[in-house]
Amino acid sequence: MFADEDGRINRAIEALRSEEAGERDATGLRTDLAERFEEVGRILRDMEVERIWSEATEQERRVLVEELVDRLAIFPDHLEVTIAGAPRLNVLLSEVGLREKVQNVGVGGGI
Repeated sequence: MFADEDGRINRAIEALRSEEAGERDATGLRTDLAERFEEVGRILRDMEVERIWSEATEQERRVLVEELVDRLAIFPDHLEVTIAGAPRLNVLLSEVGLREKVQNVGVGGGI
């Protein structure tokens, strides 16, 4: 009986050590990701977006937009823009240099 109990305790200890090592690895990974996130944040804060945009070619601008914009939904009075990894933004057409198309709509379609 002693040998059985000793084996059970040793297996439990090994399981706990393994779990602890996994948690240490996960904590290290989270710390590494947090550091990388902060580094990206610093880079974005220091980036001169207006200068980059003004000096970019049309093709480079397209690449910038395609890399940043996850989804764009167009509505008659606003745009819904989803930037990669961020919540959806509601943008008025006038904020991006567009004019709203005034349309009177009644039952059965436009008037």
